[in-house]
Amino acid sequence: MITNQSQSSIDRQSGKYQLDEQRENILQAAETLFLRNGLENTSMIDIAKQARITRATLYRYFENRDVIAVEIQMRMMGRIHAVVSEEAQPLTLESHRRRAQAVIRSFVQLRDAYCYIGMFDKIYLDNAPESSLAQWTKAQLVSGGFAAGGPAASARGQPGQPKELGVILSTITWFLEKLALRGELTWSDPTIPLEEHLEFFEAMIMRAFDQLEQQAK
Repeated sequence: MITNQSQSSIDRQSGKYQLDEQRENILQAAETLFLRNGLENTSMIDIAKQARITRATLYRYFENRDVIAVEIQMRMMGRIHAVVSEEAQPLTLESHRRRAQAVIRSFVQLRDAYCYIGMFDKIYLDNAPESSLAQWTKAQLVSGGFAAGGPAASARGQPGQPKELGVILSTITWFLEKLALRGELTWSDPTIPLEEHLEFFEAMIMRAFDQLEQQAK
């Protein structure tokens, strides 16, 4: 028996749940289409059809495809952060090493996230970084709680961190994005299993961290 909640309050909560559920339905539909067909080949009409709603309903939640694309970018980045995060741990050189190792070893689990991020960066961040679209995208990502530079941004401007650290972390992100998008390494032997490529790449990155630690001594 409900005693402390009015019926109007219950109705409002139910309505909010329905709104949240519909919003999640739209984002899931868009994510499916973006990964299957690419960002450039997906329209608002396509998203509405995939979500089984009308265009009018879709536009009540999102004003255009760009807003949806940014929202999904933040979801993808969140999935990566969930795998590599170390709560309440300082960002030391050693913690960056552990995170780098974790994200490389989780590539198969995070393949879709890196595939999407690679497509997203190409459209919204890589071309003409000073353009209005790139600046708008960065502002949206920052306001959403994620640095626009991706995983490498956590190393930017930290006191005492070697300047080479940002290059190492950016290289990891770039490598995994390209691998996810292409499904293979350019010019590599196609008979070599993916696991061996990743093991070799991890060893290379770990050697780079070894060099940074030697320099820090």
